[in-house]
Amino acid sequence: MSVEVENFAQFCGMFWISCCLMYEHEIKNFKYPVSQLKHRFFFVALAIGYLLSSPTSALSYQFATFVMDANSGKELYSQNARTKLHPASLTKMMTLYLTFNEVENGNLRLDQRVSISRNATREPPSKFGYKIGQKVSIRFLIRAAAIRSANDAATALGEVISGSEVEFAKYMTRTARAMGMKSTSFRNANGLTASGHLSTAHDMAILGQRLLYDFPEYFHLFGRSSVVSLGRTLYNTNRKFLASYSGADGIKTGFTSAAGYNLAASAKRGDKRVIAVVFGSGSVRLRTKRMTELLDIGFAKSKNFTGTKTLSAINLTQIKNNTKLASGAVFISSPPPSRPIKVSNNAIVDVKKINEMIEGILTSDAVGNIFLKENQNTPLRRPETLTLGGNDNHFGSNKENMESILLEVLETADVNRSFSILVGAYFTDFNAKKDLARLALTDLDTLGGTDRSITTGTVDQKKVFRVTFTGLKKSDALKACQRLIARNELCEIAEQTN
Repeated sequence: MSVEVENFAQFCGMFWISCCLMYEHEIKNFKYPVSQLKHRFFFVALAIGYLLSSPTSALSYQFATFVMDANSGKELYSQNARTKLHPASLTKMMTLYLTFNEVENGNLRLDQRVSISRNATREPPSKFGYKIGQKVSIRFLIRAAAIRSANDAATALGEVISGSEVEFAKYMTRTARAMGMKSTSFRNANGLTASGHLSTAHDMAILGQRLLYDFPEYFHLFGRSSVVSLGRTLYNTNRKFLASYSGADGIKTGFTSAAGYNLAASAKRGDKRVIAVVFGSGSVRLRTKRMTELLDIGFAKSKNFTGTKTLSAINLTQIKNNTKLASGAVFISSPPPSRPIKVSNNAIVDVKKINEMIEGILTSDAVGNIFLKENQNTPLRRPETLTLGGNDNHFGSNKENMESILLEVLETADVNRSFSILVGAYFTDFNAKKDLARLALTDLDTLGGTDRSITTGTVDQKKVFRVTFTGLKKSDALKACQRLIARNELCEIAEQTN
């Protein structure tokens, strides 16, 4: 049934109910005999029967849609797309986005267990049903919020990230602004109706695109029909749509009595990717039907895209901390250390010598005088040249600085790709192979072009399987290991032998 037909059917239903009630009113006003009052109940019963049996809901919600070409971000179709409405559980898309960010930055671990607060347990359904003080891992909270749309799980995630749901809601709103969601403001982590908790179909499409491209390694979760959490099988609230539409792989449903039935969905067919949002459907069936129509419009209008899509990065660390600038007053401070204009051309290829050179600069008289000068407002004179290793041959120009020279030296000193890193410790070869792709994605720039294999090793006198990346420069191996260790992964560097 199209939107127009559905709206007409709802109008007819409401008109019929109005006629019934008017008839009942006339009977009452003209004081018909008691024997004829049965007519009132007859027509009221007809009205109730219509409400219960009608294929469309007689309740009327504000309706809005938006269809986006996910690859280009171009609008393909919309209706009331910038009208502020209740997002319901589409809110959890932002909660999960910020949770994924915390995990990727090492602030949270998927297996980290958090204590469920009284506030979280008091959230109304839909919920998982956690107990006060219960210890639940971040992994299971994510599953419950994404698949079951559990309000208590979403609240618990917000509290562990920001300390309280109120502060987390502010963090959510600031992030929305940074994404370009200009008409969105959040008041909680789960989407329950609250004053000022509003968004638009257009803004939710932006958020869906961000989830897809900023955290592709987690996006598959939204396409699962079910997951297991704390021994319970949780079925996806979106499973009917996922099963009915070819290429659908997410994202999130939502419903409250104030919002109606909402849905943000994504689908991929060939080289086309479409994201669509529906606000205010009258039922799950109508929501699915409307979304099918919208995605069909999207695929008809979108264009093929074969490149690698990325979005501009957002500094969530600064947004989370809500860094505020001072009033603009400038206070007296120590001048920065001076930079030499020229650096001698000394063929240094040893990192140890580089470090000794830097240490020599930092302990020189020029730097030491910074802390001895009484007049701190007078800048220090920069040395004209800096000689390394007693070599009097100078090179460079005024445009060259210490950083560029050091980087050049470091690059020439680190050209051999003869290092490998060993990551993780798995008790089965299957688990190691299953985790290999995820580990490569954590540092795609460094590990993306390496050779990968599964090797065996010993940890705590037990045989384990380890993911091995070979063909790395020493500096790349160090950087990759540091990033993996920051994510609580076991990582070691080994030099390859011929």
